[in-house]
Amino acid sequence: MAQALILLRREGLEGVTFRKLISRLKVKAPAIYWRFRDKQDLLEAMAESILQEFFADWTPMQPGESSWQVWLAHTMNRLRQAMLGYPDGGRVIAGARPHQTPTLARIAECSLRALEDSGVPLATAAGIVFTAVHYTFGHVIEEQSSPSLDVLAGPAAASVVSEFPTIARLIQSSRDRGHTPQAIYELGISLIIRGGEFVAADHMPPLKTGISQLPE
Repeated sequence: MAQALILLRREGLEGVTFRKLISRLKVKAPAIYWRFRDKQDLLEAMAESILQEFFADWTPMQPGESSWQVWLAHTMNRLRQAMLGYPDGGRVIAGARPHQTPTLARIAECSLRALEDSGVPLATAAGIVFTAVHYTFGHVIEEQSSPSLDVLAGPAAASVVSEFPTIARLIQSSRDRGHTPQAIYELGISLIIRGGEFVAADHMPPLKTGISQLPE
């Protein structure tokens, strides 16, 4: 597993192949396939190893320790840091199946229990927790996949300002305020948690958007 993570750190997800792993370990192919049935199996083992590394000292929320809002925000931020710890870590962990990745399953289990123990109905807790997890997955994948280009610099700047003035103002404002990916992430997770807190407090039903009625 250590060699697979070295490959991930050096070459990203595309560089993690059975051929390279066999070469690094100086073993024959059957030795690898005896341990991992396919690449998905390997990636899930890598995801579990990464999560164990970053969640080694993590514990479920304790009675009186903190509010579920603060605890969940810290837990999701730790998940983000775990994925950012390796190139393409977002894709590796987001693609793992919880039943094959015990630490990922434990994060979900403890998060649901923390909210339910705090008085949040289980169905509402599930909406909050899994929205926060999926937001974290998507945010990190976007961070690691998208080129960090300043669209207000260079020859395209005038076109961006002309065609998308509101987006241009937002980018300029974020730049002026020194907003970082961390700050942007924290704003998003705060919106999810605060929104969930509001729904839980009023026991509101899900918003009927009609999206499920749209033609496919």
